[in-house]
Amino acid sequence: MSDRSVFTDDEWKAVTEAPLRITLALVAVGPHGPISVVKEAAAGARQMARPTEHGPADDLMAEITRAAEGHEARHDVQAHAGKTPEEVVNQALGDLEPAARALDKLAPEEATQVRSWLLDIAKAVAAAAKSITPAEQDVLDKLTATFGPTSAGTWPT
Repeated sequence: MSDRSVFTDDEWKAVTEAPLRITLALVAVGPHGPISVVKEAAAGARQMARPTEHGPADDLMAEITRAAEGHEARHDVQAHAGKTPEEVVNQALGDLEPAARALDKLAPEEATQVRSWLLDIAKAVAAAAKSITPAEQDVLDKLTATFGPTSAGTWPT
């Protein structure tokens, strides 16, 4: 079972910020109303707090969740003020690349479980509104390319 010690400080920061960056990317392209933003953020937080599987990475995901909850989300939102949704998404997706690479350090089964959990967070945020917009689907597709199975149908290791 892996824990925080597997990662460098920079890798750990990237991994623990991943749930927030995923949520930010999807909120940026979602329907823009205060209620929808709250719904999407709440859906992401709920999914982050309760991974759906019981497997070898459960303790690691709990550790990631605790660290993610401690990040200053308001600072991140302020850092994106004035940017277009596309700029916010592109920056968030770019910031997720180090997290995806860091997960390669885990045993394959653990990496698969964490990657699936991150994609579940994304799906929960996108589904929080009445329907998934084409822009949200585009972000989901990009997140799947980052964290999901490879074109050969296997999960990155």
